Amino acid sequence: MDGFRFLTGDVIPVPELEVRSDLPTQHLPWCFGCGSENEQGLGVWPRYEGDKVTGALEFAKRFQGGPGVVHGGAAAAFFDDLMGFVMIAHQQPAVTAKLEMNYLRPIPLGLTLRAEAWLAAQDGRKLWAEAVGFDERGTRYVEARALFIPIGVDHFAGTLQHMDPDHLARMSRFDSEEYYP
Repeated sequence: MDGFRFLTGDVIPVPELEVRSDLPTQHLPWCFGCGSENEQGLGVWPRYEGDKVTGALEFAKRFQGGPGVVHGGAAAAFFDDLMGFVMIAHQQPAVTAKLEMNYLRPIPLGLTLRAEAWLAAQDGRKLWAEAVGFDERGTRYVEARALFIPIGVDHFAGTLQHMDPDHLARMSRFDSEEYYP
């Protein structure tokens, strides 16, 4: 595969990792970014399109920062979640180690922000994803880059002992091939 252009302008080789498009569209039902059971969450709904993950979001008024514009932290959560699905698409369950946001212009409330995210680089265990956010005319509002570190399900073992039985039952599917075959 040819490399994607880094947001910095450099062209680098993209790792040859198998890509799957039949993967879940939420991390967990109560995830802040994408959880279908989190009424206060963002409502991210990722789509797998080849080796990219796309999404579109009109931020609810509760995510307002300055007058009439989206809070930068809400936008960062959207991009963090979307880039996390890039790791899932490449069958690399991972956690965010570093997130960089470049806000090119304020995101107005009422705007549907469209985004594309992709795997940009790999160095050993380190995986980088990049993303851009734009409107329907293609005007860029945000550029993002994140470093992810692959983890196993055992990474969360310590937190599992504190979950209620209902959440533990939902987590059991992580032990199956539903998420990370």
